[in-house]
Amino acid sequence: MNRQFSDANIFHHLANALSQAQGEGYFEQVAAALGASLAVDHLIIGRIDESQQATTLALWSKGKLQHNITFKLDDLPISASDTSDFIHIPESAAQRFPKNQLLTSLDAHAYLSVSFSLPSSVNSQRGSTGFVAAANASPVKNSQYPVEVLRLASVNIAVEITRLEKKRRQQQRTLYKRQALQLLSQSHQVITHASSEQALFDTICQQAIAIGGFSMAWIGYSQPGNRDVITPQAAAGKASHYLSPIVEAFGKFYATSPHIEHTEAGSCTPIQLADMAHHPAFSTLKDIALACHLRSVVCLPLECHDQCYGLLTLYKSEIQPFDDDELQLLNALAGNIAFGIDTLRSKAAQQRIQRAVLKITLAVSARTGGEFLDQLTHHMADALGADLAFIAQLNADAPSRADTLAVVIDGEPQANFTYTLPGSPCEKVLANSECIVADGAGQSLPVEGREALHWVRAYAGRRLDNNEGKAVGLLGVMYREPLHDTELVSSVLQIFASGVTAELARQKDEAHIRQLAFYDIGTGLPNRTAFMRRLENSFNHAVEHGHQLGLMLLDLNHFKEINDTQGHDVGDKVLKAVAAAFQRSLKDNEYLARLGGDEFVVLLEPNSQGLLTHTAECLLHSLADPLVIDGQSFELEVSIGVALYPDDAGSARELLKHADIAMYQAKQQKLPYLFFEAQMGVALASRLDMAKRLSEALVNGSLSLHYQPQIDFKTGQLTGAEALCRWYDPVLGAVGPNEFIPLAEERGLIIPLGNWVINEVFRQLAVWQLEGHTMPGQIAINIASRHFEDPRLIDNLQHKCTAHGVTPSQICLELTESGFMEAPEEAVAITQTLKEAGYGLAIDDFGTGYSSLAYLKRFSADKLKIDMSFILDMLNNHHDRTIVATIIAMAHSLGMVTVAEGVESCELATALLEMGCQEGQGYWYDKPLPGDEFMKKWLAPR
Repeated sequence: MNRQFSDANIFHHLANALSQAQGEGYFEQVAAALGASLAVDHLIIGRIDESQQATTLALWSKGKLQHNITFKLDDLPISASDTSDFIHIPESAAQRFPKNQLLTSLDAHAYLSVSFSLPSSVNSQRGSTGFVAAANASPVKNSQYPVEVLRLASVNIAVEITRLEKKRRQQQRTLYKRQALQLLSQSHQVITHASSEQALFDTICQQAIAIGGFSMAWIGYSQPGNRDVITPQAAAGKASHYLSPIVEAFGKFYATSPHIEHTEAGSCTPIQLADMAHHPAFSTLKDIALACHLRSVVCLPLECHDQCYGLLTLYKSEIQPFDDDELQLLNALAGNIAFGIDTLRSKAAQQRIQRAVLKITLAVSARTGGEFLDQLTHHMADALGADLAFIAQLNADAPSRADTLAVVIDGEPQANFTYTLPGSPCEKVLANSECIVADGAGQSLPVEGREALHWVRAYAGRRLDNNEGKAVGLLGVMYREPLHDTELVSSVLQIFASGVTAELARQKDEAHIRQLAFYDIGTGLPNRTAFMRRLENSFNHAVEHGHQLGLMLLDLNHFKEINDTQGHDVGDKVLKAVAAAFQRSLKDNEYLARLGGDEFVVLLEPNSQGLLTHTAECLLHSLADPLVIDGQSFELEVSIGVALYPDDAGSARELLKHADIAMYQAKQQKLPYLFFEAQMGVALASRLDMAKRLSEALVNGSLSLHYQPQIDFKTGQLTGAEALCRWYDPVLGAVGPNEFIPLAEERGLIIPLGNWVINEVFRQLAVWQLEGHTMPGQIAINIASRHFEDPRLIDNLQHKCTAHGVTPSQICLELTESGFMEAPEEAVAITQTLKEAGYGLAIDDFGTGYSSLAYLKRFSADKLKIDMSFILDMLNNHHDRTIVATIIAMAHSLGMVTVAEGVESCELATALLEMGCQEGQGYWYDKPLPGDEFMKKWLAPR
């Protein structure tokens, strides 16, 4: 065509065409009329979608209507600028825009297009939504009238499109309501026959597509407290394979949308979007939404009994909001689904609780502690459908750690381990009695198991309390998938927790009884009963396999002094520290026990005597450094006796006996350790026999007293006498005091022996008085330190005074310097009481006990007896003479009389007199004499 757009009558033609166009062929009629009126080669009426694709509503070309086509608008704007609604290209249009498919196919030179937009009530798209275009095969210069014509036509076309769109939408709404009603009706049957939540969800999603006409449907669980965490469970529709990014984006949108009213934690609010593809929250999913027809969307809460289980999300392919009637039907559908979930979970809860009780009952048959807990853990995992179950006890030494007692993963028992509590869900369990993490628990697991348990999603734990309400441990389960039915898990865990708590209490009671029966409370070591069992078993094993068996008996030296001076509480602490020191020095295969008191025993299987020696040296070295208890330092020594099977014994008890003998000999010989030898048994038997005879001598009269005079150096007169015990046994003959006095102390006979001496002295004084003899001065009685501590000593003395008619002033009680220094404070108090009662007091063997001058000054003594070890050689030894002179000067300054022991010559007596010593005692004056001989020789008639 060569004519230009110049016919002014075209407005008249347009009016006629628009008035006549109607019905389904409206756009074709308008296109044909416009093409003829404008005398152009081509006339196009088109719609534009969001992807900038155009679809013709009518295509008139060269006098004929053509089939409608869809084409891209590449390289050809709809209007020339943002402020203009038309574009006019007078010539070479196809050449200028070679990418545009329409222009190329029409071989258009001239092109005129006017765009239009639909109202927002039927279209949310920004910009042009349609156009009316005319194209010519030859150039066209004048476009004034055709532009106005096309504008008028576009207005009428937009009105017609709007009318048709509203009509279509109304029909679509009616269809959606009918489909929603059918979907709701079908859901009743689905819920009734569903065997599981998954089956219910799968069927509902599939029916939403097939019956409800939705383009996509999915159901997801919501996590309480985290609105943006939604776990999809089932989906259907073309876009179901994009489910994860769709759900993730929707969760974030839901959690951050300020216009949505969020109720209590974990609840859901129904929301809908009319155009998902163009919402900013889903910008990354726009292409997917358009390709899969995900336009309008509604999210419905699955709520039942004020609990929100999750979400039902439905998508339409149309940009069309859900009206109230449709929402009401869909909300009812969501309610049905929630009711189905609630019903299924209630049934499952009842079944699981029944199974839990049954499992605990079955586990009771295994009452062997660890086996019971293993079975219970397995049953707990089974009852709760858990992938992992565990029972743990708090570490007694480290409160921030726990020790597993039983662990089951995928039905298989695992090795127990220790793990840290801070920062983990277990810590929250201990603080709050219970902790349930429905999802995301893996990141907060203890570091010891985080890598191995990377698969954990959900966690539930329950605290274990003892009868006092104190936390002793916890139990729990873990899952690979998020946890939804938290109430059920909580209920079942409570049931299992009660079973575990009862079992732990039983085990604790059993362990306590076993501890009392076989372990020493003070040190925690095996006691005598446990040791004797171990000894018998080890001995039988050694005999059967031809092994050696070594036994060491350990006894602390002078431990009684700690108890006497510091009290038994401190003594018990020292024993505990000693036990710990011994234990640290031993190897794992060396068995340590406490027999009682300060006696310990070590049992081992040596392969040489050198190993025994090495072990003994290690035990000695463990006490090389002082032990610090309550701020006090204690230096301890130990005596060790060693016996070996088969060399030293033929039975377990004989092995213990011979180790005891060797220990006794080591103590007697002041050696750190000693191996048993056969002759030791003979010596011990002899000593035991002697102790037996001494005990009998206290009764049968084979003991006697001799008296050695004490003389005034200046006058040579008798000033007193010392009572000395003598023992003549019919079998043993004469036994010296240096033998039987230590034996009496060792065997606990020293107090009975001291009482016998006191009674005999008082009786002798009464006899002498009865026969008319006067005893000048006082009779000195040696009092052992243990006897001196006897609280009955003063009462006994007073009783003897009354019984025999003797006054306290006739008696002088001698206590050795080392004896009163064992407990100086107590000694000071007792001596003051005795002094007030009228008794004389003397310190015997002075110079050998390293007494403190401060205590000596407070000690209420009358006399200071200088030990004979300094006297005998003082004439030849300058040091001894100096010591004696110093003692005499010190005694004078304290107001005490000095008595020298061991005066054997006139020269010694003269020298002592010159040095200021007042009295002496020794063979220069007389030997100890029996009572009657002493009386005849030294006591003058009254």
